[in-house]
Amino acid sequence: MSEYILEAKDICKSFGATQVLKNVCFELKRGEVHALLGANGAGKSTLLNILDGLITDYDGKLIIDGRTVKLQNPEDARLNGIGMVHQELSVLPNLSVAENIYMNRLPKNKLGLVNWRKLYEDSRQVLESIGMDIDPAMSLAKLTVADRQMVEIARIVSLDAPVILLDEPTSALSEAEIKRLLALVGQFKAEGRSVVFITHKLDEILAVSDRITVLRDGTLVDVIEVENRDKKAESALVRLMTGEASGDEQDMFPPKGSGFGDVTLEINGLSGDGGFKNISMYARSGEVVVLTGLKGAKRTELMRAVFGADKYTQGEIRLFGKPHKKGIAASVRAGMAMVSEDRKGEGIVPLMSIMDNISLATIDDCAKAGLVSKRKVRTKADSFVEKLRIKVGGTENAITSLSGGNQQKVVLSKWMAAYPKLFILDEPTRGIDIGAKIEIYKLIRDIANQGATVVVVSSEIPEAMGLADRMYVMREGQMVVELKHDEIANDIIMSMMFGHKKEA
Repeated sequence: MSEYILEAKDICKSFGATQVLKNVCFELKRGEVHALLGANGAGKSTLLNILDGLITDYDGKLIIDGRTVKLQNPEDARLNGIGMVHQELSVLPNLSVAENIYMNRLPKNKLGLVNWRKLYEDSRQVLESIGMDIDPAMSLAKLTVADRQMVEIARIVSLDAPVILLDEPTSALSEAEIKRLLALVGQFKAEGRSVVFITHKLDEILAVSDRITVLRDGTLVDVIEVENRDKKAESALVRLMTGEASGDEQDMFPPKGSGFGDVTLEINGLSGDGGFKNISMYARSGEVVVLTGLKGAKRTELMRAVFGADKYTQGEIRLFGKPHKKGIAASVRAGMAMVSEDRKGEGIVPLMSIMDNISLATIDDCAKAGLVSKRKVRTKADSFVEKLRIKVGGTENAITSLSGGNQQKVVLSKWMAAYPKLFILDEPTRGIDIGAKIEIYKLIRDIANQGATVVVVSSEIPEAMGLADRMYVMREGQMVVELKHDEIANDIIMSMMFGHKKEA
């Protein structure tokens, strides 16, 4: 029996003129946790999609359990003992939690009909095994993005596959859920399963990995055994990933703003069916205001109501000193833009090209007499591709050809093209590597320095502290505290999140 349960040899893959994998080799041992590390566009997700049978037109070969195979589709990968949780959610919101877990594998009775009792009981056991206490008969549409991610993980757990591929599984999870998932990865290893793990959070990689394969620009940089798990090890990984020395964490963030202008957004006593109650806050021109809190704090629900995507039942929103009308169209006309945390579901149109996605919010600017000028669309796209350093083979390529981080830059470009006066950014660096995060942090500060207001929803405390000119902490649908610049500190934020009162 071979030492390796899975091998990829000399894998090459191109999207159009862009070669994303160049003779990459990867080996997965039996019962190990093996991390794939690299910046956005390094080829990590592409390699996993090949291992999952989602991409079939590549050069090189795969060996599973000593057998050379050519996977034709993800179902073929399942039959060969491989299960994958994708970076972008692939669940179906209109079905129940249980139907999503056992999709295409619904238990049947003697009459060939779905055995709902068994389906719900089996689903309940799987959910409990990963620490989820939800009704399996519930519609998935009622769950948050984080809970949908956990349901997708539950689906893979239910397969009992010997090889598990996890592409950014923690990007939408709270700290408590991340700890539970990392413990689950350890459980998989103890059971003798093999795990391939992608995350941009270096502490997670060092916490669970036995080995790390580092990719840069589609090429294999190094394969290292994990021995040290400290800050020095993190710095070494950054150097391998970027080819540059890493700076101090504080250097990731541009200088804070000062001399803010008039109040542009004012919320008074806002309550809604989304679970937020009696919320009041404000934001000024030139200011970066951060909303943080634990999962379930209802920050996203609040911002969706402000933007007009969801309804609110009580209170008032004032924009630029005037009462604000409800609805997305009214918000956009008034100069507001919102980047959703659900990039795939609400940020991009997967069937459209890169340049068409960039022009979505401003297509009227590229039209005359009802006809869209493709030249103007391309020119606009090219300017933002250059400005945001988006790695593309060509703007006419499908947006799905881009890495998650570059897709996020396209979403930002779409709204930047409208030159909004108020930006709402919900988890803008979710699933993005360190280098791309730094670029987006600079971009956020540049937007504010040009006089716009930026409201950021962030679950990552270092990020929230590094960006915020002012901060609001929410807990269980209520605004707990406002922290001014000199009050922002990790211990205060954490105590507010967990319900301790701020000392006078």
